[in-house]
Amino acid sequence: MQINGMNIFMGAYAERIKNGLDQRTISISKEKTEEAAAYVEKALHSSVFQNQGVKVSISKEGMDFLCSEEGFQKMKQDGADLFIKNEIQKKENAKDKNPDDPFWENTINQWLVFSEMLYNNGFYTGMTDEEVDQFEDTLAHITYGMDCLSRSQNQYTMQMEFRPVKEKYKFFQSESEAIAGLESSVAALRYLSDSLLPEEHREGFNQLIDKYYQHNNEVLSEYDNPMEAIGRTIAGMHSDESFFSHRTSEYKYTLRLGMIEKSEQEKKAYRQGLQILFEKMKNNGNDASIWEQIKEYFLDYSTDNSNDGGFRNYVYDDAEYLFSHMKSCWSRLFALGMD
Repeated sequence: MQINGMNIFMGAYAERIKNGLDQRTISISKEKTEEAAAYVEKALHSSVFQNQGVKVSISKEGMDFLCSEEGFQKMKQDGADLFIKNEIQKKENAKDKNPDDPFWENTINQWLVFSEMLYNNGFYTGMTDEEVDQFEDTLAHITYGMDCLSRSQNQYTMQMEFRPVKEKYKFFQSESEAIAGLESSVAALRYLSDSLLPEEHREGFNQLIDKYYQHNNEVLSEYDNPMEAIGRTIAGMHSDESFFSHRTSEYKYTLRLGMIEKSEQEKKAYRQGLQILFEKMKNNGNDASIWEQIKEYFLDYSTDNSNDGGFRNYVYDDAEYLFSHMKSCWSRLFALGMD
């Protein structure tokens, strides 16, 4: 869509509803005006003046403007200004990056890159609004973990989310969690391409998957979880495991994790093992036994093949958000295939 002469793609579904919004005018009853004003007062009080004993109210003039055509048009213009600032920030983020990598401009909205390619090639033609919305929602869930990884890197945070995913996700992922999330998302994208896209769209989509994998491996190579770094530092000061024996479980296990180091060869083997398991998922469906294999494989790698049940449970509890998201994502994907 064009905003003040600038082309901005916010998704195929957003493109569909834009024309309706452009033509829309506003007419609000007195009751709705009072309801809207009360909502704004409550939101302002809770977010700005919470627990300060300050009473917030909106004047009649403010209420009239808030619910007037003039107020509606001002909100639209303010929104347009925000989108343009976001577009400028995206280009700033990508300025010194590989120009052949389209994901640098949407590193916290990576689903948009896939959707824009499909949109430009007519994939959504003939689909209902609901079908477009559901398909893009599935794409957004697939890339969400990697979007979160980028969001935890300060230099990539100054962007808007165009399709927020309402799922719990850890801000600072461990490296083993992030690798598992990436392999899951790549396998899911390949399943989507093979099973849900017409043949004429697959080649371009698969090329984007390869770029997506390369892009997120680059982000991952720059990533250093500060909590893991602290654990490594403290663990490096105490090489004798007897130091941990009398510590609380959480402290002890955190430091034990800090003592684990993985070579590039071990990381490569971990990736390859995950790829084999997610290939099984693609072929056999959302199978509980495969999820159990993925869980055990993840724990073996993350704990350095520890047999300590408490340690393994601690690591899994910390990664439960990841498994919850991956399972939800694959369930959405398989459900989309059955529609």
